[in-house]
Amino acid sequence: MKGRFTLAQIRVILLLVAVLLIVLTYFLIFQTNMDNARDFDEKTKKEKERIEYLTDLEKKANDLDIYTSLYTDEIDGFIKSFPVKLTQQKSLYLIYRMMIDTGIDIESVTAGAEVPFYYKGEVLSSEGDQSAAQKEAEGEEQEKLSEISVVDMEEMVGSMARYTINMSGSTQQVYDALDWIRDYDKEKMSVDSVNLQFDSSTGKLQGSISANFYCMLGNGVPYKDPGVDSFEFGIDNVFGEFSSSGQ
Repeated sequence: MKGRFTLAQIRVILLLVAVLLIVLTYFLIFQTNMDNARDFDEKTKKEKERIEYLTDLEKKANDLDIYTSLYTDEIDGFIKSFPVKLTQQKSLYLIYRMMIDTGIDIESVTAGAEVPFYYKGEVLSSEGDQSAAQKEAEGEEQEKLSEISVVDMEEMVGSMARYTINMSGSTQQVYDALDWIRDYDKEKMSVDSVNLQFDSSTGKLQGSISANFYCMLGNGVPYKDPGVDSFEFGIDNVFGEFSSSGQ
């Protein structure tokens, strides 16, 4: 009859519909799923690489913990070797002991201002950082720390004062004085600068050296006043003229 599809035409139409459904399914579902699968595989690969990296890092961290633990006592001992605070009395006494032990003549001593060299777990190298840390440390941080406070390293406040020592002595005496500052094991000191010239009239080196004195607030080491009973005073030296009995 006119207007009706033949069986062959219906089959062709059904076949075309089936092909269209297959094509649509491929592009709308299968291809999308394949793209998602590729993205998932890529993310999985990256996560596996990250897991491998973290696992390797964990092994290194464990090794580092073991390595660090070997030096824990040494580090603690080093921190406790710092005096808890700086005083001019203690610093002048150490300079006096250096003179007695090395034989140099000290004409004058100029004390420098105390500035922080360690604050909030960082060693301060620039004057700007030292100035900023000093303003902050003068507030709440130092108020909660007493001489016998014991805190973590990140909370400790390390301070330094630089003393300029005008002196004269033989070459050996000067070497001995520099070694004394470097090797003294009861206080933390260092040589900052040396400015000496040879004086042909006396045959000695004359000029100045700068010595840094250090302390660490928060390490739990109580302050002890130095024994100054052996101080002698005279006119030939800033600390006096010494005899064998005074040494």
